[in-house]
Amino acid sequence: MFPFNNNKVMLLDGAMGTMVQKYKRKRDIVPDTLNITEAELIKKIHSEYVDAGCDAVVTNTFRSNRLSMEECGFDFKEVIKRGIDIARSASKDLLVAQDIGPIGKLIEPKGPISKEQAFEIYKEQIKIGKEEGVDFILIETMYDIEELEIALNAADYFNIPVFASMSFNKEGSTFLGYTLYDMIKTIEKYRVVAVGANCSTGPFDMINIAQEILKSTNIPVLVKPNAGIPKEIDGDLVYDVDEDEFAKHILSMINIGVKVVGGCCGTTPSYIKRIRGLIS
Repeated sequence: MFPFNNNKVMLLDGAMGTMVQKYKRKRDIVPDTLNITEAELIKKIHSEYVDAGCDAVVTNTFRSNRLSMEECGFDFKEVIKRGIDIARSASKDLLVAQDIGPIGKLIEPKGPISKEQAFEIYKEQIKIGKEEGVDFILIETMYDIEELEIALNAADYFNIPVFASMSFNKEGSTFLGYTLYDMIKTIEKYRVVAVGANCSTGPFDMINIAQEILKSTNIPVLVKPNAGIPKEIDGDLVYDVDEDEFAKHILSMINIGVKVVGGCCGTTPSYIKRIRGLIS
């Protein structure tokens, strides 16, 4: 089902949140809620990535857990279902991945959420994805190994393919101090299809992280860097790595063995199109 099973590179899409900010000119929007209020905008963004040449469409459901959606006044089940429907309607029969991010509150003993609560929160999200027929789950931007393991346990319950990704600084650790080696040790206990890193760093720093992950596992490696470091200019966030430089670094990572690539914050369909042009 996945391109890398045939020794090809798999190209995911790019950012959703910063694309929403670009169109809405506002930073305080929770993009997931637009699955309900502005479905056509979300479909437009998905379609732009499809036209750019991605191999899979990632749903606009990064924050669609029960706690986050209750705080926004939305039903998480409806947000996820609509998100999957929108992605599928734009996909032109490409693979559809359900995007799942951190809960947004720390797990005990670091925070207020019990491990049992966390498991149920992930389980109820993945249950919807399974019922709606997504092709795989993308668990990304994780920073807590214990939370990642809880999410992987929930995915195992449904026997659904999982791509798992954590968010590391350029030294290779999360803001809670977990390392990429902690990630590898954890994910190798589960049926993870691809493992890697996303967000936090630009493509230049991501190369070193990718090299270390490649040395540490035989599981296909994924990378989704940001488009560099953002700066605020006239009220907008502007990222400092353009499409050409971004694609060049992505190609460097492909050349050392990375099998799944895409973009995180600040990337747009033009970034994905540039990568497609280099790898086709």
